Amino acid sequence: MVGVNDLHAGFFDLVGNVRAMRRLKPDPVPEALIFKVLNAGVQACSGQNTQPWEFVLVDDPERKRWFAERYRNAMYTRFRISPDQVEGRNDKLARQLKAVLYQIEHMHETPYLLFVCGERDWPFKVPQEKRLGLAPPNYGAVYPCVQNILLACRAVGLGAALTTMHQVFEDELHEYLGIPVEYGVVVTIPIGWPMGNFGPVKRVPAETKTHRNHW
Repeated sequence: MVGVNDLHAGFFDLVGNVRAMRRLKPDPVPEALIFKVLNAGVQACSGQNTQPWEFVLVDDPERKRWFAERYRNAMYTRFRISPDQVEGRNDKLARQLKAVLYQIEHMHETPYLLFVCGERDWPFKVPQEKRLGLAPPNYGAVYPCVQNILLACRAVGLGAALTTMHQVFEDELHEYLGIPVEYGVVVTIPIGWPMGNFGPVKRVPAETKTHRNHW
């Protein structure tokens, strides 16, 4: 008899190794491989099969540099991260911050910047009379696509780590990339070959996070 731990072991090994990879090599990534990843993304389910996602894939050096400059400013001013926080340290938090700092300073070298956009759609709970201005992107429908992309990157050996810091300058980003107003940028995903090694992630077990029948 096949044990529970043996069922689809490859899949469970994969999801247990999808960690954020922020140190990426500038080495080129074949376009065919990127579209293999994106085509895994669009296999995600969505309500009524609306597929409310669109992608902007940026590999132009000047456009990557434009984004990197604004991302760097946003991280240093809004997130208030700085090299001084990690100087002389080697603890777990310091190592994580060093990876973030590396990404900040080398974002423009990333082979691809992927902007996953979602069609704007008011949540059901917002009454008609309160639907003023632009609706937010349909996050719930788009994030399954994002997770598929992250899993596909891991499956083919690519590193990726999503960020939402683009929100600080999203209006400017929309204009620069020509993103129509009907869509909002849900996440930015730098993609490239990782410098480090993949390894198992550490998460709190589901048994600890689960409340049965009542919180």
